[in-house]
Amino acid sequence: MVAEKMYNCWDIMQCDENNPCRVRVDKISKCWEWVALNNQVQCQYGLCDECIVYLYNNENTLLTNWELEQVMIGRGLYKPDIDLPESGDEWIYI
Repeated sequence: MVAEKMYNCWDIMQCDENNPCRVRVDKISKCWEWVALNNQVQCQYGLCDECIVYLYNNENTLLTNWELEQVMIGRGLYKPDIDLPESGDEWIYI
């Protein structure tokens, strides 16, 4: 899924405003690029590739669009006009 609207890491992760990380302080929209450029441990272990922020803002192969939308709805960031699948068609892993 490539998002119609890009969300920042701190919006999706809902991290503490009183204890901001470098990405939030510098208002870096693509945190995974900053992590890679600054040789942070998250990138070395491939954590960015599995992060909901990365998955939402890039082509995603781990979650269906519906599953991503459910995560964003749960965080109050996305109000889709979608037809939810029938019960049993898909599972929610949040």
